[in-house]
Amino acid sequence: MKVSFQSLLNLKKPFLGSFVQSAAPEFVEASAYAGFRFAAIDLEHTYYGVEKTAELIRAGEAADLAMLVRVPALDATWIKKSLDFGASGIIVPNIDTPEQATEAVRLCRFTPAGIRGACPGVRANHYGAGGSEYYDNANRDVDVMALVESRKGVENFDAIVRTPGLTAVFLGPVDLSVDMGLKGNIADPQVQEALFEMISKANAAGVPVGALGLDAAFVRRLFAAGLDFLAYGIDTILMYQKCCEIMKSVFEA
Repeated sequence: MKVSFQSLLNLKKPFLGSFVQSAAPEFVEASAYAGFRFAAIDLEHTYYGVEKTAELIRAGEAADLAMLVRVPALDATWIKKSLDFGASGIIVPNIDTPEQATEAVRLCRFTPAGIRGACPGVRANHYGAGGSEYYDNANRDVDVMALVESRKGVENFDAIVRTPGLTAVFLGPVDLSVDMGLKGNIADPQVQEALFEMISKANAAGVPVGALGLDAAFVRRLFAAGLDFLAYGIDTILMYQKCCEIMKSVFEA
């Protein structure tokens, strides 16, 4: 059964997911059994392309996850292919301006709401079985998220978060820290101040807000501040961290 990301937001309860870079459907399924509610296929930073995306989406849907795709860029082709494969929603990286956020929404919507390319035989339309209702349903159900991860994005956040048609905003602390010259140090007070400020602004605008997190204690602080959802790390990092725990438990106990 396909789970929409919006249906998770409608529960009004914080929830977790993860980014997927390993191309392993087994991780997608296992994360669902552990209680994660969504997975974001990371086409921006991984080695595989669209060929693997449909398989990962199927694995997630079978385990009742909402399946998102982080596309590599604000690009019509990547967005179109990811949605045609049946992604519940799209995360568009490097959104720095409201104009870019507006374009992201347009690329995810069919006419008259946008300019998404149409094909009746795609997986998202059940290979034609969805009929003409598919286009209206897609315009209503597909979720669009702007990933804000730069100082410019922080400066323009008030306008970005109010973009019509945007389902949610997603905060990227790692890229933001690098842009600030802090080399991935997301614990730096400057990064954390910016995150909490954006969460507050999103809450005030009534727009759901999510982020990437790597530390449980800080994640709890984000949720307490009003964060709605969080991608807890990346599957490759989670595997590395677990291996470190095993090494420590065996040789340092």
